[in-house]
Amino acid sequence: MGTRADRLPWPLVALAVLTSALVLVTGGVVVAGWVARPGDGPAGPTAGEATAGTPVVRDLGPGAAAFDFSGDWSLRPPGTSVFYTDAEGRISAALDGAAVYRDGFCDRAGAAHRPSNRAVAGFGRVSRLGARRTSRAVAQQWRAAIAFDSRTGTVHETSRVRTRDVELADGAAAVRSDFTLRIAEPSACEAARVRTSVVSLDTGGWTASLVLVRDVAVPDALGDAEAERLLASLRPA
Repeated sequence: MGTRADRLPWPLVALAVLTSALVLVTGGVVVAGWVARPGDGPAGPTAGEATAGTPVVRDLGPGAAAFDFSGDWSLRPPGTSVFYTDAEGRISAALDGAAVYRDGFCDRAGAAHRPSNRAVAGFGRVSRLGARRTSRAVAQQWRAAIAFDSRTGTVHETSRVRTRDVELADGAAAVRSDFTLRIAEPSACEAARVRTSVVSLDTGGWTASLVLVRDVAVPDALGDAEAERLLASLRPA
């Protein structure tokens, strides 16, 4: 992702050269596409069941981490990454172990063939930097990535990135960065505001980041309380 020097377990350059990386026209908060990672194996993100029966996504690669989700969420196929592309069609931001909320919600005329969802959550790139530097860098990367609208070729307005220390559900210290995207003239399947949150956690030698991108201020959006629970569930795997 981007031009950071720390090496990714599955470099985006490898994603870019895969055959038939499908770029999709999107509605709502849907990302630009998804594509299989090369060399998928046991170390990649997987879905399972937490002890309490709550679905959980685990990434067992470097910076091994997990998060929980519940409700109207579904998982992308194992070994796939969800991504945005820039004006040249290059991957500008991606998620591993992605779960999507209200997948296929938009069934308006002319939009039924387009993928749509109200939120997406997954693991951003791991880093050897500290949690604060990682959280801000990942957030800035996603801010640039989602501001570009590949459908219209325009750049939407975004707020500044706000970073703060947070405590996760298990009591661990982490760093969180947030920003909001504003779409002046949203389409029928878009929300006027999209919020992105990045929670970064030192897992011992590596820093893992959970990214949540969600529509807000629409009737069928992911609720604030559920979003907070998902973000707070980040933990070492």
